[in-house]
Amino acid sequence: MPAEATRKDLLELLDMVRLLHGSEAGAELPSPVLSRMADMIGCDSASYCRVDHRTRQLVATVVEPANTDLSESPDFAAVLGQHPAFVAHRQRRLRTASSVALTDLADLRSLRNLPIYTDFYRPRETHDQLLNIVAVGRHQGTLLVFNRSRRGFSGRARELLDLASPLVCQAVAQRERLSRLTVALRDARHHAAVADRAADRLAALTPREREVVDQLAEGIGDREIARVLGISPRTVHKHLEQIYRKLGLQSRAAVVAVVRGTISAPPAAARSSATPAAPAASAASAVSASTASVSAAP
Repeated sequence: MPAEATRKDLLELLDMVRLLHGSEAGAELPSPVLSRMADMIGCDSASYCRVDHRTRQLVATVVEPANTDLSESPDFAAVLGQHPAFVAHRQRRLRTASSVALTDLADLRSLRNLPIYTDFYRPRETHDQLLNIVAVGRHQGTLLVFNRSRRGFSGRARELLDLASPLVCQAVAQRERLSRLTVALRDARHHAAVADRAADRLAALTPREREVVDQLAEGIGDREIARVLGISPRTVHKHLEQIYRKLGLQSRAAVVAVVRGTISAPPAAARSSATPAAPAASAASAVSASTASVSAAP
């Protein structure tokens, strides 16, 4: 157990982790979690920031309380690069998951020469900050910042933040993965629904349009379709426009996916006994596979 963090502190930390993992998908770090951390550390305001190392600009922020957010101020953005943490980062004096105070990085005399301090921090009664780099990538870094109206942070506050930082890093990474999976699943369901509607509309195609579709399904390009059917390439393009309109699709790859799906799909009675997720997955897979094969056609 850390030297100054108590059993009560660690129990509060566990509650914070449960809250973090139990929160619905949304911001990288939910505001209630950041607020809970601010109470644990003992500060006036807190922020979770993703920063671009190259431009020294904020990419994403979560701030508590919300009315202390400076990220939308162009004037603040113009002086953000003056923050002593950027200098310390370039000098490799900052370590991941290791807390450091603003007053550890610069003395009061030096801070008074910085517009970021005199124009933004001091007027808002922010006289010290406790910072912790949660993660560092090639171009961006993520950090937690806790602002206080008095100088100095206790060993207990630093230890708690050091303990919380890797847990936050893991939870945020998990939330990002979950968000990507959620988007992928939503897209797969959307494509599957579009494919199902298009399959039902195949019967509305004219015999000639169906011939064009069958040729597409064989991976044949427009010029070859024109030669096989004895029509001009321009006429093929006109047929394709009508096919896209009637099926509610926007590309030849999508048309091919629908046609191939109807050929390989089981009878309706068999499909009705399958789980709802199976058609969505197969349709999405068909769209992806067909896009790769057909996009090469002239």
